[in-house]
Amino acid sequence: MAVERIFLDHASGGPLLPAARIALERVLSGAGAAPGGGHREARESREVLELARKQAADFLGTEDPERVVFTSGGTEAVQAAIRGWGEAMGKGTIYLSEMEHPAVETAVRWLQKSGFSVVPIPVDGEGKFQWKKVKSAGPGLVCVHLAHHDLGTVQDLGQAKVWAESVKAQLFIDATFGAGWVGLPKELEGVDLLAVSGHRLGGPKGSGLLWVGSGRPWRAQIVGGRQENDQRAGTENLPAIVGFGAALQEWSGKAEKFRKDAREAQEALWHEMGKKVIRAKLHGPKLGPERSPAHLGISFAGLEAESLALVLDRVGVAARGGSGCVTREMRIPPGMKAIGASSEEARSLILFTLGWETRSPQMVAAAERVADAVLRLSDALAG
Repeated sequence: MAVERIFLDHASGGPLLPAARIALERVLSGAGAAPGGGHREARESREVLELARKQAADFLGTEDPERVVFTSGGTEAVQAAIRGWGEAMGKGTIYLSEMEHPAVETAVRWLQKSGFSVVPIPVDGEGKFQWKKVKSAGPGLVCVHLAHHDLGTVQDLGQAKVWAESVKAQLFIDATFGAGWVGLPKELEGVDLLAVSGHRLGGPKGSGLLWVGSGRPWRAQIVGGRQENDQRAGTENLPAIVGFGAALQEWSGKAEKFRKDAREAQEALWHEMGKKVIRAKLHGPKLGPERSPAHLGISFAGLEAESLALVLDRVGVAARGGSGCVTREMRIPPGMKAIGASSEEARSLILFTLGWETRSPQMVAAAERVADAVLRLSDALAG
């Protein structure tokens, strides 16, 4: 009998929420009209598009749906936020840590080539920003992730807001990993730009959004037609957008339950793994409010992450070996480097990321399989 698989790679994508699947399939089975036309079918498409925008605004806690721009995913939202701000400003200082997602880093480096200055934000051994150590270099853009994609570290947005205000800078929140799993500021107070990814919330892959605060300096990055209130040209991907909106509506009503279930599963997995795998080491903050409930970043001394991930796959556990965005290049994840982890620890990092359907009873079996995989790989290396 085939072993039931345990999926723990939700950071790269996971199953659709049932409501998202129903909404998406309803659009796919319809007339397929673009929302911009004047006939009845187009008006019907426009209605479901604007409903999804309202659902997104409700999720974000804002009463201004027109500030929501739907994108093709988190990467586009991040790039559009940073480069759109840069093109509107023309000059300024960008503040960011050395452990940001490549989508953030590449956008910042692109602006740096155009004359923008970059000031680093130091972090401590758990990946938390050290605002007192940041050197002020005038107005610009402060880039902060809501939760870190490799370490699970939740940043203090209150401190970020205060610091940004002190240097008269705009505040960009990369919430592509943490949204839903971590609370956002009420009514997005103090936030100027914010990016969200759909597939980490039970929405379709290829869905995301950028929120642009009213009156903030920003320029659209995809131009041509007048879609998305002149903020992103191109016919809207209505099935993905509607599915994303339905997923966000589910989160608006069930966020606390999703977080509670994930936290219980996270605790069970780490507790059981701690008993069964003596070489397992958790990186980032301890379990609690300073860590996303959907994340565990664990290194296994003496083992290479990609090899261990392959063995985990054979025993029925889907997990990510190292950072999902750099492992193909075999580089040390920036987050691990920033917190001072050894190169051996960085090369053995496995990410276990949880989703809306993950439950704690599965985690006992998951820990047993991890222990089995570690033993198999260790024996293979020893032999």
